[in-house]
Amino acid sequence: MRIFLKKLHKWLSIPVGIIITIVCLTGAILVFQDEILELSNPSHYFIKDIKGNPMPLGELIPKANAQLEGNSVTSVQVSDDPARTYRMTLAEGFRVTAFVNQYTGEVTGIYKFRESPFYTVMTLHRWLMDGSHTWGKYTVGISTLLFVFILITGFIVWMPRRWSKSRFKVQLKKGKKRLFFDMHNVLGAYACLVLLICALTGMFWSFEWYRNGLYKIFGAEAVEARGHGGGRQQEDKKELNVSSWQTVLSTLQASNPDYEYIRIQDGSATIHQKSYLTSRSADQHKFDKRTGDIIETTLFKDQPKSTRVFAWVYSLHVGNYWGIWSKIFTCIFSLIGASLPLTGYYMFFVKRKSKQAVKKRKETKTA
Repeated sequence: MRIFLKKLHKWLSIPVGIIITIVCLTGAILVFQDEILELSNPSHYFIKDIKGNPMPLGELIPKANAQLEGNSVTSVQVSDDPARTYRMTLAEGFRVTAFVNQYTGEVTGIYKFRESPFYTVMTLHRWLMDGSHTWGKYTVGISTLLFVFILITGFIVWMPRRWSKSRFKVQLKKGKKRLFFDMHNVLGAYACLVLLICALTGMFWSFEWYRNGLYKIFGAEAVEARGHGGGRQQEDKKELNVSSWQTVLSTLQASNPDYEYIRIQDGSATIHQKSYLTSRSADQHKFDKRTGDIIETTLFKDQPKSTRVFAWVYSLHVGNYWGIWSKIFTCIFSLIGASLPLTGYYMFFVKRKSKQAVKKRKETKTA
């Protein structure tokens, strides 16, 4: 059985190895997308000098709109950190965000997702940069499905008959051949579980049958796939009445002292609590557009199962379920996942070259 699984592992890996490397490498980059953006553009996200109190949203949003040429605000996200700018989603464009200093009303920066390097990384990760989202999407999906079997067979083959410390260490002083062997086997065993989680959740966006099956397993009603990374282009471009938004914000801040951020849009608001494990967990509120009175509240635990399933699938896939630590683990193990096909190819060609050399020596002796 072990010999069969070893051959299956090898011959499944060879045709899809490069694609697995691309998907894992781009995935590792996307894990820290937000942190990289904040480090590269701190003025967009943070306020150096906090002066006075934040402007009321009824005054702040019109002031921001006046600085946006041909665009307008459709939603605002308020962080619990007073040193963080307000993030405002704009009507025109796909995932276009304006960063606004809430104390002065100054627009400190605009982020256009489609024009950022991360959009290229994301399209490579999901569709191999296939603009039609067809052959690239299914190539990634099929490769990910095979990756699940590659990981399982690889782990079974690695499992030692006799447990020893050497099976868990990368030997650095026993030559290049042994180094690559350990990098493939030992590091692969360590990363197996996290990579398996990423692969199993990643297929959620590749195959409708898989997504519907996953919903069915958890007793949820199947829904349309949502974008990886969240957000859709704003379709409602009418002028909004934001005069009541400050009332909504003040009410929700007072009743939710543990909030991490509050997002308000036309007639509804969402709150992500610090105590929530998944990055997509949020309580939903509906409010009267004229008065700002909250008229309906749905906590995350009371939302449809499909919403909760999606929140967990997304957070497990991107490594955002245990703060910075889960992100670090996911990034490191994704980098290991990217290296596995390369070390595997190395071992395959070295072994093949050795066999050819042995065969040649035998033929020479026979002659």
